[in-house]
Amino acid sequence: MKPKLLHAWVSNRANDLRMMVLVYTAATIGTLFIIRDAANFGSEMQFAIAAAILSFGVNAIVWFDGAIADIGASRSSMDEDLASSEMGNNFKKAPFIMFRLMAFSIVVVNSVAQLIALYA
Repeated sequence: MKPKLLHAWVSNRANDLRMMVLVYTAATIGTLFIIRDAANFGSEMQFAIAAAILSFGVNAIVWFDGAIADIGASRSSMDEDLASSEMGNNFKKAPFIMFRLMAFSIVVVNSVAQLIALYA
């Protein structure tokens, strides 16, 4: 892959990650403010909030995982000059599977904690 195209692709996917972090954080903060008042809600409203929490979580997992997987896959698309540079060597060693597991774990733990707070 041409270096400019690779850079553009990785940059776009990194922008996707940054945007999803903002969206997921805002959604989480919003649901936490709603959960704070959940004692006054009926079971139907609690169910709707739980569905939103789970929907936000699934969306975040898919979005995070796809972007991280694409960035990780770009390691094999580097040209020789980039691949043999110090930056390229570090990029090839990056533990993308761990990044994916970490993103998954954060979203799952966050979603479970919100559901516990909602129904506690």
